[in-house]
Amino acid sequence: MRRSSGFILVSVMLAAATLLTAATAFAWFARAQSMAEASRERIYRFRGAAEIAVKVMSRRIDADSNGWDGPTEKLYDPYEHVKLEIGEFTVEVQIRPLNDKIAINALLLPDGVTLRSEYEAAWENIWEELGQPRLAREVIDFIDSDTDQKLGGAERDININRMISDLSELRAMPEITDGVLWGTEDAPGLAAYVTADGGEKLNVNVAAPEVLAVLDDTLTLSHARSIAAYRLVNPIRDMDGLRAVPGFPAALATKLANIIGFESDRFLLSVRVSDEAGNVRNYRATVERGGAGVYRWEE
Repeated sequence: MRRSSGFILVSVMLAAATLLTAATAFAWFARAQSMAEASRERIYRFRGAAEIAVKVMSRRIDADSNGWDGPTEKLYDPYEHVKLEIGEFTVEVQIRPLNDKIAINALLLPDGVTLRSEYEAAWENIWEELGQPRLAREVIDFIDSDTDQKLGGAERDININRMISDLSELRAMPEITDGVLWGTEDAPGLAAYVTADGGEKLNVNVAAPEVLAVLDDTLTLSHARSIAAYRLVNPIRDMDGLRAVPGFPAALATKLANIIGFESDRFLLSVRVSDEAGNVRNYRATVERGGAGVYRWEE
């Protein structure tokens, strides 16, 4: 009887310990689930505030109808941030006009095959700068819509034969290394000159001098730097304004009219959302002018 009673007591204690352990584990699991749910809810609230801010700033961009976009405008001043109070959050937004690089998807005519004549010199000059002149034609064969090899190009099984959504897609070509695409400490890469996010025209008010200088053989880096200095004081609103830049080859304005513009159709919004507890989340949104909405979202 004593042995039986002892066995029963041990069994009860083991069962109690098992139940206690299970209860504790369940409590910890429930707590972890609750914390995870709270974290997800907080992330959703942060994102919601960011999305509201992007919509507000998109409307301000659409309302800017002066015909030019550049960093000397208050809305796009790189040293200022627009601050918004949205519910429990403080949101700071900095807007940068894009169209500051050549859009790789704008290189071809609507047929998806023919390189636009206005961009021929620029495209060749870029690859000369990168020290890879033979890749100029090979990359065009990679992204054009047909399977016919161009003179000096290459049609291979790896070719995607379509427009790209991100420059990283070019890494499918064995010749395009990270250094060629993104640059190195010693030299710029393709990404310094072209983008997959831009519009058909390059905004002369925001493009870097190095980008402007590849557009035509008669447009030197010295000319391009003169444009960059001039636009800080005199925003360029039209072709007459471009011709007025000291030293700029006036005849070149007409030649480049189809690829040079003075405003942007895409903008990069850097969004910082913070709450009263000091928590911070950062977002980046690329928006299109004219109510087209968000083109790209990063967080």
